[in-house]
Amino acid sequence: MDMETIMKMMLQSGALDQVSGMLGVDGKSAESAIEYVMPMLLQGMQGQMKNEETKYGFMQALNDHSKQDTRDLRKAVKDADVDDGAKIVKHLLGAQEEEVAAKATKKSGLDTKTILKIMAILAPILMSKMGQTAKTETARSSSGDMMKVVGGLLDGVDAKDVVNILGMLMK
Repeated sequence: MDMETIMKMMLQSGALDQVSGMLGVDGKSAESAIEYVMPMLLQGMQGQMKNEETKYGFMQALNDHSKQDTRDLRKAVKDADVDDGAKIVKHLLGAQEEEVAAKATKKSGLDTKTILKIMAILAPILMSKMGQTAKTETARSSSGDMMKVVGGLLDGVDAKDVVNILGMLMK
């Protein structure tokens, strides 16, 4: 599944319209920003799993967020806890948060403040989707080890893998 397919799913679900409407920006700019920041957030998740000091807390956060209902992406966007989302972004990106926002600004034409809001909206949804996917995959696996499953989902994430993971999470 490629980024175009993922964006089509967001368009069909109304999630992209919801994001752009909430922030008062055009859909094309929001789409450009999302295309840039989603892979960066996934790479931040990968970093959390690779760090011995953060992976257990990250796993707990995934477990906690997996309980959120994200079947209706439009509603999930509307109901996103942006304060929690901003904290998630800070954890996932750390010192790179501003750099990611600046690059997304250049790509989308949106201001940094709007990019940060987009990331704060998407982060809890992404955590929820990843947590739900990990729980499902863990139940299917013979080991029953969620940490191993999440590590496998995020291990060696490159651009192609990010697109595949996003496709799985957006189901």
